[in-house]
Amino acid sequence: MKVFLRALEETDVDNLVKWRNDRHITDSLGGSTFFVSSIRERDWVSHIVKNDRNDVRLAICLIENKKHIGNISLTSINWINRSAEYSVFIGEKEEWGKGYAGEASRLILDYGFKELNLHRIHLTVQKENRRAIKLYRGMGFIEEGILRQSVYKNGVYLDMISMAVLKSEYNG
Repeated sequence: MKVFLRALEETDVDNLVKWRNDRHITDSLGGSTFFVSSIRERDWVSHIVKNDRNDVRLAICLIENKKHIGNISLTSINWINRSAEYSVFIGEKEEWGKGYAGEASRLILDYGFKELNLHRIHLTVQKENRRAIKLYRGMGFIEEGILRQSVYKNGVYLDMISMAVLKSEYNG
């Protein structure tokens, strides 16, 4: 294991601002790209730290030097249906392709299924993001459908794939 997860802290704001303002990073993610200021991001982090009842948002850090390299989350947790939405990204580009997203994903899925007793974890991913889809399939996520032209980025509408894994299907 080369990574560990920890709660987001206000000291992470500079990294978050850098990553969220980098189109090379945000273009591969599902949401729309918009620029954020340090003030806005500090307010967001402060809010989520204080109001995390239905969201688990964590920093991905390297064990060797405690460097914050990305984020991972289970959000919109539905405690009745025992479901949550999963997302992950590595913001430090020099750390891409080293397997850190996979390790962090196993940690948070283990937490979601074993500690939170979730039944279903779902995600959406850009249809063109083949590396992410391969990662998700390797963890047991199954494609449930296509959200046609559901995200507008860089002047075009993109298809998103909806995927999910049930506790009984998870191979962690």
